[in-house]
Amino acid sequence: MDLTTIAQDVLGYVSAEGIELSQDINEAEAAVQEQMRRIGSRVLEIHLAQQKLGYEGSSRACTCGRTQRFVQHRPKQIATLLGPVTVRRAYYHCPACGASCLPYDDQTGLGGTPVSAGLAKAATLLAVHEPFETAAKMLYALTGQRLCERTVERLTHAVGTVAAAQESAEAEGMQDWKAPEAEARPKRLYIAVDGVMVGHRDGFHEAKTAVCYWEEPDGRRVAKYAVRFESAEMFASFAWALACRCGLMHAEEVVLLGDGAQWIWDRIGGVLDGATHIVDWYHAMEHVWACGRDLYGEGGSETETWVKEIESLLWDGNVRAILSRLRDERAQARSPTKRKALESLTTYLTNQDDRLAYDRFRDRGLDIGSGRVEGACKSVVGTRMKRSGMRWSARGAQATLSLRVAWLNGTWDRLWASHPLAA
Repeated sequence: MDLTTIAQDVLGYVSAEGIELSQDINEAEAAVQEQMRRIGSRVLEIHLAQQKLGYEGSSRACTCGRTQRFVQHRPKQIATLLGPVTVRRAYYHCPACGASCLPYDDQTGLGGTPVSAGLAKAATLLAVHEPFETAAKMLYALTGQRLCERTVERLTHAVGTVAAAQESAEAEGMQDWKAPEAEARPKRLYIAVDGVMVGHRDGFHEAKTAVCYWEEPDGRRVAKYAVRFESAEMFASFAWALACRCGLMHAEEVVLLGDGAQWIWDRIGGVLDGATHIVDWYHAMEHVWACGRDLYGEGGSETETWVKEIESLLWDGNVRAILSRLRDERAQARSPTKRKALESLTTYLTNQDDRLAYDRFRDRGLDIGSGRVEGACKSVVGTRMKRSGMRWSARGAQATLSLRVAWLNGTWDRLWASHPLAA
């Protein structure tokens, strides 16, 4: 039977159902799509009814060492991309220890969830981009299948928790020098690190963010992310694992960009042997502007003139001249506020050491701005996590971010292949 014959049969079925298809392609498309979903769910249900789902014989081995006995095929209604489908799966029970099992649910990754992996993937993909309520509405608009907001949230948290656990396992492996396999071999690898505050139910917590990026031979820039609510010490392992996946061991040159926070150089830099450390230019200038405003006020010409003079010296990597000027100005300053501002900038610049050699960095053609990680803080974290009124549980925040990162990093299909709904 060819597709034309099947299509004609479908048209006959539609007509028999009393449905008159419009000449308007848009109206006809919607009507046919709805009927095809109905037909599809019924085809799926009939097909599965003909199978002995999960049946492994009259008995199977139990984890207690005894035997589980086949009891019956138990029904379960599952929401799918085609609509609700009822399946009957083999159920086993061990009289010795009381354990029971539905092998089919484990084999297909259903677990205890009444949602197919296909529908769950669609729902959670929307949920890592939009609020759960919006995701549920979009799911219906795109697929014609309804899941309530709470179900979408539960699915996202469940699958995201598995993604977060996989990230943790990879990071823990770094402690035993079990680095993940490199998925790229960049000549120059950048690792940029920053953080963004996210509202939790018990207050704000920092989502530490690392982005590894590089340029492919064809000029494309590729970026991969790690986002975790961890201590600086723990986060170093996540950033290190990400860098290894991005080709750290094969890169001819490695560059670490940060905002000047000491933990970045101590923790992240400590696991990146031979990396060039660069303080993000824009963060350094934020400190210069803050000092200028304390000295001469907001928006004045004196402030701008002073800042531009310091900026010119900093651009040329002439930090010694800046420090000398700041010390001289502090000695002449009478205002405690001005002295404090000059001391603060002096301390900041002194602590950065060779990480402010912007003239040499530019000569080598290196990025001196961490726009990539700032963009990640906004697009990866802020866009989804920092909308008006949002307050997250600790588990929900990390799960949602880990699942979002799985999509952005291209590990989405790998995650779903591990049957996360059955975890």
